[in-house]
Amino acid sequence: MDTIQSLHTRPTHSVERALPGVSVETVAYLALVLLALVLRVAQLDRIPLSEPEARQALAAWRVVDPAAAGGDIVPESPLLFALHALSFSVLGASELSARLPTLVGGMLLILLPLLFRSWFGRARSFLFSLLLTFSPVLLISTRQGSPVVWSLLLAGVGLWAVLRYRESGRSGYAMGAMVCTAALAFLTDPTGPFLLLALVVASAATFPYVLRNAKGDSAWPVLNGVLVSLLVVFTVATLFMTYPPGLSAIGELWNAALRGLSVPRPDVPLAFPLMIVLFYEPLALVLGIGAVVWAVRQDRWNEGDRFLTALAAVGAVWGALYVGAGAEHALWIVVPLLALGSGLLVRLFPRSEDALWWAVPSWGKWLVALIMVALLCMFAIHAQTLARSLLTAPDPFQFTAVNSLSLVWVIIIVLFVIIGYFLSASVWGVGATTQGLLLGLTGFLLVTSLGSGWRAAAERSTDPVELWNRRAIGGETAALRSTLHEIAKRETSGFRDLTVYAQVPEDGVVAWLLRDYPHTVFVTDPGAARAEGVVILPTAQELPDLGGAYVGDSFTITRTWGGLRELRLLDLPAWWLQMRSRTGGFAAVDVTLWLRQDIYDGVPFDINQ
Repeated sequence: MDTIQSLHTRPTHSVERALPGVSVETVAYLALVLLALVLRVAQLDRIPLSEPEARQALAAWRVVDPAAAGGDIVPESPLLFALHALSFSVLGASELSARLPTLVGGMLLILLPLLFRSWFGRARSFLFSLLLTFSPVLLISTRQGSPVVWSLLLAGVGLWAVLRYRESGRSGYAMGAMVCTAALAFLTDPTGPFLLLALVVASAATFPYVLRNAKGDSAWPVLNGVLVSLLVVFTVATLFMTYPPGLSAIGELWNAALRGLSVPRPDVPLAFPLMIVLFYEPLALVLGIGAVVWAVRQDRWNEGDRFLTALAAVGAVWGALYVGAGAEHALWIVVPLLALGSGLLVRLFPRSEDALWWAVPSWGKWLVALIMVALLCMFAIHAQTLARSLLTAPDPFQFTAVNSLSLVWVIIIVLFVIIGYFLSASVWGVGATTQGLLLGLTGFLLVTSLGSGWRAAAERSTDPVELWNRRAIGGETAALRSTLHEIAKRETSGFRDLTVYAQVPEDGVVAWLLRDYPHTVFVTDPGAARAEGVVILPTAQELPDLGGAYVGDSFTITRTWGGLRELRLLDLPAWWLQMRSRTGGFAAVDVTLWLRQDIYDGVPFDINQ
C-alpha cells in the first residue's frame, strides 16, 4: 500500500527509484504482470477445450495442416482464426497453443490502463490494472480463449486513439481509431458490432464533440482511414492473403451476431451476463456503484466517469436482452465498473483529517481495514459451515440439523461490524472509518473473487454445478485421447497412421481430440464403420451391430446440470457460497470407443472368418 500512496502523492515527473534506474511504478507493474501470467498459464494445457473453443481451433488447424481429417469450418472470429493459424504453425496444435493468443490479449488488456495514464494518473491506472488482474471474469475468459477479450482490448485502444486525436489533431490517431472500429465490426467476435454500438451510445451521451480535435479542426481522414481499415480487415481475414476463403468468416461473424438476437445459447438462462457479475464480481459492483454515488454527492462526476457509467449501463441492458450472450460477455459490464472503482479506491489512500476527538493516526484506517478483513474471514468460515449444514438438512426441515454454533457466530460478527463502525466513527470520524472499512472489504473481495475465478477456470472446470460452466466438458476427454494414443502406439508404432471411424460432429470436442489422426473418417451411421478396427460412436443402450466382436469403453464428453430448479431453498446458500448441490451434473453427451476384439487381443484379423 505504500507503493499506492507513493504513486498518489508524487507528481508524474517525479519518480521514486526502487533500484538504480528502475522506478517503484515499474517494479509494481512487473510484479503485477508476473502474478497475472502465473494465474493464466498454470494448468492451462490440462483443461479441455470447450465446444466453441474446439470449433474455432479446428477451423485454423485444418488450414495449417491440409492432411487433417474433416471438412473446412468457417470460424466466427476472423482475428482469432488468424492468431490460431500463427500459433499452430509455430507450436503445433494443443490446448496451450489454442489458448495462447487470447492469453496474450488478456495480458495486454491488464496493461491497457497505462494508455490512459495521463488522464487517470499513475495511482488510478495502477489500481485499475490491479483490479483487472484479480477479476475472475477476465481470468476465466482469458484462460478459455474467448474472443471477447480481444474485443475489449481493441475497444480500449480505439477509445484512447480518439482521445489522443482530440488533444493533438494528428491524423494517425484518427486512422488508428478507424482500424480498431473496423476490427470490432468485422474481425473480433460476433458481439463486436454491438460493443461498437455501445461505445457510440455511451460516447454520444458524454462527449459532445468526440470526433473534433482540441484545435477546433473537425476534419477527419475518412478516405485514408477507410482504405487502411479495409486493408487490415482483408489481410487478417485472408491470413496475410494466403487463404482467400477466410473472407467468408466475416459473413459468419455477422450471421452469428444476428442469430444471437433470437437464438439463445444451449443451457444458458436469460440475462446470464448479469448473473455472472452478481456471483463472480461483487467487488466490481460495490466499487462501481460506490464511485458513482460518491462522484454525484461530491459533484465530481466528470465526463470520463459519466462515459464509463453509461458504458456499464448499456452493457447491463444488452446483457439482459441479448439472448446469445454467454458468461464471458459479463466483461462488458465488469471492465467499466472496475475503471470507475479504481477512481474510488485511489481516494481512499490520502490521510483523512475529520476526526471528532483527536487526530487520526497514520495507521488508523489500516487498523480498521485489518479488523474488517479479520471479521470478514470469520464471517465467511462460519457462513460456509452453516450453508453446508443446511445442505444436509432433511426434508421436511428440522432446525436441529442446523449448525447452531456457526449461526450464532454469524449473528455476532454482523453485530461486531455494525457496532465497531459506529464506535470508530465516533472517535476518528466517518471519513477515516469508511475508508478503512472499504479498504478491508476491497482486500477481502479481491482474494475471494480471485479464488472463485480460479475454482471455475481450473479446479472445477469440468463441473456443471459451477455457474460459469453451464455446459462443462468432462475430464474423461483426456482419458479418451490417451487411450487412442496407446492404441496408436501399439498398432502403428506411435505414428499418425491409425484409422478411426467416428460418428461425432466434425467441429466438436471429439473431433479436436482426433486432430492427430489424419485418417479419421467421420460417418453419420454406424453401418459405415462395420468391421473397422477403431470406432467411436454415441453411447447407446443396445450394442451396435459392427459385424464382429468388439470391446468398448464409454467416455463422458459433455455434462450439464438442471440449474436452480435442482435446488431447494435451503440449498441456495451452499450453492451461492461454494457452488455445491445435492444433485450433481449428468452426462449430456457420451461416446463409446469400440475396439475390435482381434486388435484388443493383438492377433491378425481375418474378414472371411
